[in-house]
Amino acid sequence: MKKKLGIISLFILTSCFPRLEKHGYMFDMSDHELVQDGVTSKDRLFKLMGSPTLLVDSDEEEVWIYYSESVKHFLFFQPKVVERKILALNFDDKSVVKEMRIIDLEDESKDMKFVSKYTKVEDHKSEGFFKSFFGNVGQLKAQ
Repeated sequence: MKKKLGIISLFILTSCFPRLEKHGYMFDMSDHELVQDGVTSKDRLFKLMGSPTLLVDSDEEEVWIYYSESVKHFLFFQPKVVERKILALNFDDKSVVKEMRIIDLEDESKDMKFVSKYTKVEDHKSEGFFKSFFGNVGQLKAQ
């Protein structure tokens, strides 16, 4: 009985610990400090840091964006972004870094606003509760 109680209490205690998830480019383990304006080429940058998270190719210039964020999850509460870094690299016509900007979570409130809007996709087929819940009953698929 004591063993079961110990296992249950251990499970309850460990479920209360916060969980930290990291997404995107890992700035801590990279050589992004070696990138210099007017010196580093696209090829060298690709060898140092790999593919960018996002590539913006407009008519005027090309921008490589490396994005990283750490999100803290605790039980059923809303996840909280504790760290976010964005590295934006602009290139000139010779494929050399023209400008490098590092933006973190504190800078975002001044310089950038993230849009939380999304594109809503219309569902043309509306199913009732029973059809959506019991729709697969009796259907067999070959494996």
